[in-house]
Amino acid sequence: MSYKIKIEKNSVSETLVLPLNARVHCSKRYPDVFADPEAERIDYDFTSLQYKEFVMLTWAARNRILCDHARAYLMSHPRATVVNLGCGADTSFAAIDNGQCHFLNLDLPQVIEARRQLIPLREREKNVAADLFDLGWLNEVETPPEDGIFIISGGVLMFFEAERLRPLLDGLAQRLPGGGICFDGESASAVKKSNKIVAKSGNQGAMVKFAVDDVDTTFRGWSAHFGPIRVTDRLPRDIARARSIPFMPKTILKMGFRMGMIKFVEISFKK
Repeated sequence: MSYKIKIEKNSVSETLVLPLNARVHCSKRYPDVFADPEAERIDYDFTSLQYKEFVMLTWAARNRILCDHARAYLMSHPRATVVNLGCGADTSFAAIDNGQCHFLNLDLPQVIEARRQLIPLREREKNVAADLFDLGWLNEVETPPEDGIFIISGGVLMFFEAERLRPLLDGLAQRLPGGGICFDGESASAVKKSNKIVAKSGNQGAMVKFAVDDVDTTFRGWSAHFGPIRVTDRLPRDIARARSIPFMPKTILKMGFRMGMIKFVEISFKK
């Protein structure tokens, strides 16, 4: 595939490029651990976006870890559908595709419309415009239930209150026996720091509302349909040991995981 995608300045599409910027940056600078040729195809001048190296690494590592969890599920469910909740301009299917699975990108209508103009669909990939809390979007999954379904969601669920997340996750577990979901979270102390940064920026609509400290205590009582609940609180070994990544931002990122400030939660759904 040799296409180039162009993002117009001051467009809806431009709001999707922040995590994308990080993936492009890290793919070019650290190709040994973050190679992302699909992201590098985007035709956009990222030079106006100035973020600390630690932030860029965090976004790139988030994408990598979610993809790792999806690939692990596909090892036992090779024909499953992987759903990306709140997909934005994410290009994860290229990293996850095993040649048999299907992929569903789900986001709000204006985001999906921008995505359609930016990123060509691959074979076995589908865009769906819907509210993630309206489980009617599950009707868009075209593969048989026995093939499995795995959901990834990066930088999305933490912006909603527990009162909204609990029925969502319980509903998914009931509808998708044998499936699962993986998403990122922050500890209460990390949420406070994140929201201080957001408050200074003046963007009151981007405040983090849900904190995850002890994973089992937080989620175990949410649904009788949950199976094992696992937490990833370490960087992948190759990223943690990568000599190409500068010592200081890598150390800060590793400390964020070790202190529980950054974590990934995978919830399996009972069959």
